[in-house]
Amino acid sequence: MVAEIALPTKAQGHLRRLDMRRDLAKVADLVELCFADTLDPEGKRYLAEMRKAAQSASLMGWASNLIEEAQMPPSGYVWEQEGRLVGNLSLIPISVRGKRGYMIANVATHPDFRGRGIAMALTIAALKYAGEHGASSVWLQVREDNPTAIHIYTINGFIERLRRTSWYNGPLTGEQSTPAGIRVINRHPAHWKLQQEWLKRLYPSELTWHIPFDWNLFRPDAWGKIYRTLMLDFPRHWIVEQNKKLDGVLSWKHTHGFTDSLWLAIPEQFDARSILALLITARKSIHTDQPLCLNFPDGIATNTLRQAGFYPHQTLIWMEYPLSQR
Repeated sequence: MVAEIALPTKAQGHLRRLDMRRDLAKVADLVELCFADTLDPEGKRYLAEMRKAAQSASLMGWASNLIEEAQMPPSGYVWEQEGRLVGNLSLIPISVRGKRGYMIANVATHPDFRGRGIAMALTIAALKYAGEHGASSVWLQVREDNPTAIHIYTINGFIERLRRTSWYNGPLTGEQSTPAGIRVINRHPAHWKLQQEWLKRLYPSELTWHIPFDWNLFRPDAWGKIYRTLMLDFPRHWIVEQNKKLDGVLSWKHTHGFTDSLWLAIPEQFDARSILALLITARKSIHTDQPLCLNFPDGIATNTLRQAGFYPHQTLIWMEYPLSQR
């Protein structure tokens, strides 16, 4: 059972459900204030969409379209104090392993009101709501350098499941030559089986709802070709072989967002020289004005990615509150 919501002793305010019509602009301001030093261009665009939505005089008419197109949170909680909105928590419905769940996001408390238990109260309210609406689990992601938030979630029963690091491309430095016996070529259909196996391990089902991974875009069969033609979306794939043995696969997908996506598929035991050659060769072949972004399990191939000219943007801890076991 989720603990009963108790008013924090240091915060004489009011917790209520999010009202998109009156709260959206204030939530955008609060999120920007609290995360100004970590917002990437995608996050800034997200906030701009929130503000644009808040300024529309016909919000109720297009709110559902906004949620679908901009992935805006349809529900959540806010905290008001001294006539101001000073706390927010977004609650997004998701599907995890085919079961109903929720994602907690945009947890923010105004700097002047921190340390009063507001984030705790918002979290407990969200967990209670999820439990009352048949969710099997509640998920969230928190930066690994935010010990205060991690503490709040841990004492409320959240369990760390995995850590993911976002990597961005930086400049390539120095001359890089491919070692003897290693070659990087375009992917062939015969490589798909291993690529799929490796991708499923590196991008588990708990994440694929959040990370935009479309298996049909990667399939080399006839249906995959038809699907890509219909979608007008054509990812590129490179493989690296060492003495004719497949060592890894890298895929590049152009997007309409701020970054292009990279998907790296490697076995648990990988050859760093092969993966380095794969990354560098692919980077030299990619011609795009957008930054490249690779989301990868934290601590895997770290040195290899750095050598290939990538730098870590942030590491997020994915945590789960398993309601079905309570």
